[in-house]
Amino acid sequence: MSTQRLKLDIIAKIEYDEFKFNQNKKRNKMEPKPKNEPAVYEKLDLSAEEYTAKLAEAPVFAKKAEVSASVAVGGEKIETVLANGTVETTNVANPGDAIVTNPGGEQYIIPAETFQKRYESTTDEGVFRAKGMARAFKNDTGAPIEITAPWGEPQYGDENCMIATVFDPDSPDHIGSDRYIIGADEFAETYGPIEEVLADEV
Repeated sequence: MSTQRLKLDIIAKIEYDEFKFNQNKKRNKMEPKPKNEPAVYEKLDLSAEEYTAKLAEAPVFAKKAEVSASVAVGGEKIETVLANGTVETTNVANPGDAIVTNPGGEQYIIPAETFQKRYESTTDEGVFRAKGMARAFKNDTGAPIEITAPWGEPQYGDENCMIATVFDPDSPDHIGSDRYIIGADEFAETYGPIEEVLADEV
């Protein structure tokens, strides 16, 4: 093989390698980066006897926060968004419902009759003091969960969320059928151990 032919072969090999390198580089730029896998939610049936028993053994917490609230015209669609950005659930208000905003910014809808039972007015207009109580325990599945909320829509919580039901001091042994999820941060802002909350009010 002549020296000239050898040089041409070497040049051709270099050019081919450069071409392949550039093609791979271009392909890598064009290929989308893998997206984060969506959370896989474990669906729970909180009406099951297992959860009735767990809630019966759960400690009682009392609401400690003041909230702002307005009266719904009707038709307002409210997304309950947790502090971590999770859209917990969506609900549509009926006329006269209360649209409640917690200290952390979380919004939700409460029927007017229920709102009157669970909150009392303060000297500040539009500001109310929570007086409700709940039995609650931390999500013990170790995974994000999904339930069907009492208002019929899906409700989502992460592995640290709380599973709760309303506690009625007049019927302390009754475990209600309205069972729901509360985000961990929102729970800490809104609830405290009943003994501590009541002691602070004395």
